[in-house]
Amino acid sequence: MPEPLKFKEVQSLFDSLGVKDFAAALPEGRMHWTDGDGRIVAHARCRAILSWAATNHSIMWAEAIEAFQKAGVPCLPGPEGEEPYLAEVDEDLAQELAGQSAQLVNAQFLYAAPTGGGGKLFLAVTEFTPGSVDEDPGAPARRIEAARSWAQQRLIGLHAMLVEGRVDEVASLLGALSGQARQQADFVVRGSELAPRLSGLSTQALLWAQGLPEHKDRVAYELQVAARAWGPLLAE
Repeated sequence: MPEPLKFKEVQSLFDSLGVKDFAAALPEGRMHWTDGDGRIVAHARCRAILSWAATNHSIMWAEAIEAFQKAGVPCLPGPEGEEPYLAEVDEDLAQELAGQSAQLVNAQFLYAAPTGGGGKLFLAVTEFTPGSVDEDPGAPARRIEAARSWAQQRLIGLHAMLVEGRVDEVASLLGALSGQARQQADFVVRGSELAPRLSGLSTQALLWAQGLPEHKDRVAYELQVAARAWGPLLAE
């Protein structure tokens, strides 16, 4: 099982799906995310880990929250032998503690749900799936086409930047492309014929980055060839 996605990677994934908001049915252990029009663009299972209060910088492990106990909210256990309430805990430490718990249960990522007043409820997310539970049959095909177009446009843009001589910038962006392509393969178009190609692009992007600046011309040529392979032929 790969390591959970980092918050920056989760945001990149959400951006690719057009996520603008979320909703959670905590007693059912389920949540979903919606786009700007209120359409569900992804759903998942979740378990509460801990709640962090911004007002006094404290945490409460979710399993000890009385309202969660009464409602039957699925929670991850807190560290054995520790008090359920801890004071003087900043947000970074709260996130680190929640992340450790999420990793122990092979969560795909940690989600920080806002609770008002700057507070956060940290959730371990699993079974993340694009679309709604009852989405229309054409939605997977649209996601595949969107992912294909995204990959091609990124390659076209990177080729143009490299021709302009922006070598250091391209090297950095290729690293980002690698992670984003992997996210698309693992989450957005998982199980489709496009997923292995995106995984391959993830690996290749790192090799291109390693080839810069020494092999700038070769990388530029390969980016152009790859862009053509991801869609209709481009004009010279």
